Amino acid sequence: MANLKLKKTILEIVENQMKANDPPCTKDTYEKLVNAGYSKSEAKDKIGAVVLTEIYDILKEGQAFDEEKYKNSLEEMLRQSIDYEDDHHIETEWDAWDDLVQKGYEYFLDQRAEEGLPFWREAWDVFESAMKQVPEKVTLYALMESQDYVYPIDGWLQDYEMELGNAGKYGERIAFCQRTLELFDWMDEDDSCFRCGIGESLFREGKVSDAIEYYENWLKDDPQNVNGINSFSWILFENGDAEKAYEVIRKVTWGVSCYMDNSFLFMRARQLAEFVGKKDESKWYQNQLDKFENSLKKWEMDEDEIFDEFTAPKKVPVVKDKKIYPNDPCPCGSGKKYKKCCGKK
Repeated sequence: MANLKLKKTILEIVENQMKANDPPCTKDTYEKLVNAGYSKSEAKDKIGAVVLTEIYDILKEGQAFDEEKYKNSLEEMLRQSIDYEDDHHIETEWDAWDDLVQKGYEYFLDQRAEEGLPFWREAWDVFESAMKQVPEKVTLYALMESQDYVYPIDGWLQDYEMELGNAGKYGERIAFCQRTLELFDWMDEDDSCFRCGIGESLFREGKVSDAIEYYENWLKDDPQNVNGINSFSWILFENGDAEKAYEVIRKVTWGVSCYMDNSFLFMRARQLAEFVGKKDESKWYQNQLDKFENSLKKWEMDEDEIFDEFTAPKKVPVVKDKKIYPNDPCPCGSGKKYKKCCGKK
């Protein structure tokens, strides 16, 4: 997971350099890559690989940042990319979709969501049109693999779902999530963020009994779904039923080990146990979290793995971190909601 977080940080550096046009060689290289036929995400990845190498050299050799050296490295990467890659690119609906998606992201990064949503609504129309050209229902990653993972479809779908919720567009969010669930074969893939989007939106619309029934039916068929359990617990707590909120999580965590996939359930269980006055159980959960944290400290990443996210073949799907919802307890343990704590960053 650490290399995924590092990649996100590096790409933020690239975007900030282009936004400030400092140094100018970053934006210039990006534009040349895009003009040569690379997608926007591919261009950022290629620049990110150069940025990461520069940072690694600075840390390893104790060097100061050398803009001229960085510029030369970008030029060499650009020369190889354009010389050795086919630069003939046929524009498709997916390129039109990608342009709209990237425009929307620019507004969201500037915290101007109201201006960004129209671009994503238009992108959604293009997306549905493009999906009509897919001959049969496929998995999300099969669709991305068919396009050599050029377009950030999975991340955008999840971001769009969340932004509709943040904007209070609950009816639109429900319709979007339902349609997304219909479009793909989810047999072997995780559809829980879209299912949670429906349940949370029902609750936010004031349809509390419908939301509770929705989660109960879902978890009856999939009783170990950690995102569904977490989301169900959240709406129960928000509805004033802390005891039931705790019991929903306790049922699947008590007496089992804490590991990466269920660790945020342990955090929530610890907080809820404390809230309902079960201090001994809260201490047990904290003990399990401490053991889990100690096990992470023993893990060491090989230096070469740091670069994997930038150098791996395209046909390797990116595994996303577990989603944290705005009203979830912040994983840092502050006791605040995520959106009021680390989510602000």
